[in-house]
Amino acid sequence: MSIRRIVAVAAAGVLCVTSVEAQGALSTQGFGYPLGELSTRALSLGGAVGEFDLQSPINPASLGIGVRSGAWVQYSPEFRAIDAGKGTFTNTTARFPLFGLTGRYQDFTVGFSFASYLDRSWTNAYDDTLLLAGVRTPSHATAQSTGGINDVRLAVAWSINPKLSVGLGLHVLPGDNKVLLARDFADSLKIGSYTNASTINYFGQALSLGVTGTPIEHLNVAGSIRLGGPIQVRSGDTTVVGQGRVPLRVGLSVAYEGFAGSAIVVRYDTERWSALKGLGSAAVNLHDATTLSAGLEVAGPKLNGLPSALRVGALSRTLPFSPTAEAVKERGLSGGVGLAFAQGRFAIDLGALFATRTAMGLSEKATTVSVGLAIRP
Repeated sequence: MSIRRIVAVAAAGVLCVTSVEAQGALSTQGFGYPLGELSTRALSLGGAVGEFDLQSPINPASLGIGVRSGAWVQYSPEFRAIDAGKGTFTNTTARFPLFGLTGRYQDFTVGFSFASYLDRSWTNAYDDTLLLAGVRTPSHATAQSTGGINDVRLAVAWSINPKLSVGLGLHVLPGDNKVLLARDFADSLKIGSYTNASTINYFGQALSLGVTGTPIEHLNVAGSIRLGGPIQVRSGDTTVVGQGRVPLRVGLSVAYEGFAGSAIVVRYDTERWSALKGLGSAAVNLHDATTLSAGLEVAGPKLNGLPSALRVGALSRTLPFSPTAEAVKERGLSGGVGLAFAQGRFAIDLGALFATRTAMGLSEKATTVSVGLAIRP
């Protein structure tokens, strides 16, 4: 198999319903599922607060909203089930999609983060029968993909005054994708087994700019733009087999905080995924995607004198990759709670997103459970 064909198989993935079943998900087509780089809090609000949230490495200016230095980590497993007509296929993906830390000095805050940008991790194993030399032979097939593309960001925010912050972020996007296809036969002594493994690597660069502000009392706005630099895909570590650009992304969030301890937030986000076209073959179906989301955060009961927060949200978006020319649509409802301990120096966020993805008459339901831990010295 040629290098370009290996990349095409690993990246393009599917062209028909049968291969959707093999992958076990509508959401992991192409180069993977876009997690949105959202913290647990932002996920609980449907992503609406993403432009304001300092733990979500989206808007570098949001670092200026924080009043302390700190560190955080997140665990977000996803449980998927796809109804493909011939049965229901289930899959579970364990993810640690986000880690970050910040340091503040006077009016400047510096932040470092590591986030999952596109995740293409799935495993599907099933029993099958092949016709070999006129004889139907039972076998066990395994298809597995692990890895994806990550976003490593170093950013700085300048708090010009209490109502205005600007930020700059430098992004490096490394990653790899390991694909394994294996088949074991019941009569292994006569037939043996088959294994095909391949690895492709990614490396890209980008720059982000952002701003947060309060133009009028109780009304906050935040926006950012990510300018995509070059991104390459390699076979192993040396041979370049495709190149494109990191997708341009533009986002805007608006929050109204006219109610005591509460906020209503809406967000618009668009990403030009077609810039990745040069990484794969013509079999990769790419779609520029738009996300609309809204969320409500209200003050919850106090625990040991410390505040808590209750959150609900909703989102609607297009996924960037699909099995055919028809785009995969995703709609979701979310909710969560935020708790503080140790005089506010330790915080835990709990959240869940219940999403439905549809295309080609197929329906995939997914539940993402998220736990975020933060330390604020």
